[in-house]
Amino acid sequence: MDKIAAEAARLLFADGGAGWIVAVLLGLACLHLYRDGLRILEARIAETGATAAALERASQTNAAVAAALESRTRVLEDLARLASETASAVERSDERAREKFEEVLRRMGELQHRPRS
Repeated sequence: MDKIAAEAARLLFADGGAGWIVAVLLGLACLHLYRDGLRILEARIAETGATAAALERASQTNAAVAAALESRTRVLEDLARLASETASAVERSDERAREKFEEVLRRMGELQHRPRS
């Protein structure tokens, strides 16, 4: 690039005016490169915007999944608690039934051992 700039400067002041033509062509080339650079930057900005939108959608999806998992976890905790309470109730009920059954057996035993009159 330095060689091109040095040659352009030498031709600019050379006899015959060819330098001005080179300067104009060099200016047009710079303008073209500038516009091309702008197009590339605009494309990068658009791509970055699309990526940001995709990341935002993914973030919202992840948040929804996290909320669903939290809800599921709460439901499972509630079900575990209810199962534990039910098991305790069944245990208490079995114990009361056993006590009543033992009471019936004890009374039957008392009736059998009682002398008949």
